[in-house]
Amino acid sequence: MEEEWCFELKNKDSLRIIINDIKHGLRGYLKAQIILMILTFIIFSIGLVIVDAPFPLLMGTIIALVDILPVLGSGIILIPWTVISLLSGNSDLALGLAMVYIIGSLIRQLLEPKITGDKMGIKPIYTFLASLLGTIILGPIGVILGPIFAVIIKSISTNLKKGNDRDL
Repeated sequence: MEEEWCFELKNKDSLRIIINDIKHGLRGYLKAQIILMILTFIIFSIGLVIVDAPFPLLMGTIIALVDILPVLGSGIILIPWTVISLLSGNSDLALGLAMVYIIGSLIRQLLEPKITGDKMGIKPIYTFLASLLGTIILGPIGVILGPIFAVIIKSISTNLKKGNDRDL
């Protein structure tokens, strides 16, 4: 009877640890998104200033806010803006906007796994793979849910390993 009580207590402690890890992961994810928004604002605003785009800080802010959306991101603003600029005969601005979009997107894509992984407590390669698998399995929302599932899996496996080590 006493053994069952110890097992039950260990499971409650394990569940509490896993829930705390998930909370930490979610807070980390939100912090990472805020950091990425700020970096996106800075990168795109500087790029827009360089190419002499109108209202660079306002547009940088809008791009940073829209960039949160999985899949769509900054392209939902910059691609139509580039096409409209090209069709209206402003090829210099169109080329500049295309370059800002490509460079800004590449920088963000390179930084995102590192920043998200560090803030969530998982390795950047796992963050990247979790986002990729999440997108393949769940579609655009998988970009967000994939890393969260990775935190859950890490927490459960770490907790099980610690529990097994205590049992030995």
